[in-house]
Amino acid sequence: MAERTDVLIVGGSMVGLAQALFLAQQGIRSILVERHTHISAHPRAQAASPRTMELMRALGLEQRVRARENPHAQYGDILQVESLTGRELGRFDGPFRHDPNEVSTTGWTLIGQDRFEPVLRAKAEELGADIRFATEMVSYEQDADGVTAVLRDVRGGEETEVEAAYLVAADGFRSTVRDGLGIGTHGQGVFGRQMNVIFHAALDPYVAERRFFLCFVSNDRVKGVLGRLDDGDRWVLAPSLPPEETHAAYSEEDCVAMVRAAVGVPDLDVAVESSTSWEVAARIADRFRSGRVFLAGDAAHVMPPTGGFGGNMGVQDAHNLAWKLAAVLRGQADPALLDTYEEERVPVAEFTVEQGVIRYLQRSGLVEEVAARHRPETTVLFGHVYRSGGVLAESGGEDGPPVEDPTQPSGRPGARAPHVELRVGGVDTPLHDLLRGGWWLLAGPDAGLWERAAAQVSRLTGLVVDFHRVGGEEPVETVEGFLKKYGITTGGAVLVRPDGFVAWRAAGQPADPAVELSAVVHRLLGRPA
Repeated sequence: MAERTDVLIVGGSMVGLAQALFLAQQGIRSILVERHTHISAHPRAQAASPRTMELMRALGLEQRVRARENPHAQYGDILQVESLTGRELGRFDGPFRHDPNEVSTTGWTLIGQDRFEPVLRAKAEELGADIRFATEMVSYEQDADGVTAVLRDVRGGEETEVEAAYLVAADGFRSTVRDGLGIGTHGQGVFGRQMNVIFHAALDPYVAERRFFLCFVSNDRVKGVLGRLDDGDRWVLAPSLPPEETHAAYSEEDCVAMVRAAVGVPDLDVAVESSTSWEVAARIADRFRSGRVFLAGDAAHVMPPTGGFGGNMGVQDAHNLAWKLAAVLRGQADPALLDTYEEERVPVAEFTVEQGVIRYLQRSGLVEEVAARHRPETTVLFGHVYRSGGVLAESGGEDGPPVEDPTQPSGRPGARAPHVELRVGGVDTPLHDLLRGGWWLLAGPDAGLWERAAAQVSRLTGLVVDFHRVGGEEPVETVEGFLKKYGITTGGAVLVRPDGFVAWRAAGQPADPAVELSAVVHRLLGRPA
């Protein structure tokens, strides 16, 4: 007899684990399968962005993630050298300590993927996700009713049949699920390859008490990045490779030689632990959905590592998709809501991939036209504007760029709900800390009837809409800031989706807020009124 689950997730790295976690947060059952036997030791992604950390805060994980930061992460700056013992070429602040411009209540966490993924896995399992490493999906079929997959234990060979309502492919840039669906990709293609060599060596004498997060090395033998992986002698060297080469072309002796060249010590005692490599490329899947199968993370979009956008974009894919799957699986929303995943995430992916490419190519110089498309980090991370059936756009808001400047927020439907410090039950609470997977109606200080409307809609639809009146406890300056950021009057209200984006707003209070809000919720979820 086949096992049953709500969602089958293929791929157990950062994005797949985030998908399992966000679904578990919503109370949705998932099985995640990953063919590797354990989480990768290679720190490909080097940081959790402020937006990712915002999502972690809402799960109560911010301090747990920060506790696992990379060694020397607190320094945040980057050293440029010919070699670790050679001439210094410069030193500059990394992008990770920039002021968030009051866009969010949190900031970057300098944590490698190898340190972040165990946190995601532990919390997902704590909330009920079924995570199976050393397990691969060998085949699947989908029909109008669901997905039936065959799973195999890679160690013993036992096979299991699983039936799921939906499948999420988070199986990386070489996604076999995407390829099997015949979904192509487009973009600028491959720029090169990045290799990781994890090694052990006593480098403290050559660091010479200098403080840095990363060390960029450039000489005639090796060009790459050195980073420390623990407080002992475990390091990683990430050299750049030609597009046609992989780590398989480099023997252990070759890796040792590269490390010695990067350090500048010809007879350095080096023990290589492992190596891997991946493409530095810019590609976007032509579609993010095929029937009951969804693509997320690198399976959907690949971008250069500059900016630290790639893995974090995948986490946000998972967050966008999780609440929609939950609403459909609970019967609260029409399955057409799932079409909005592709409608919303594709334009954002196109924009973010371009921003990663611009940052990658800056080192070689950009033509003026391309350089003019560079956008600030805060815009790339927080400025997304969705246009889909999951948003009730206002007149004139149906078209336009996929981003806005979040330091000058509009509060319009489709934009991320602007950050505001609320006071809830006598406790200062950033807005996005409230967004633990549910809907919120935020109203101005003179909007008492909206609270009754939220309660009535919750009772009649089964969709819980929590309510907060800004001004009940907040000081005047907070109220003024809220009204300005959201573009409403003291009697207005905004409906915030479970992913923290504005779904709809009313500038003022209508004659019957309950009728208005009920109609809005039914339209958003595709339910008959």
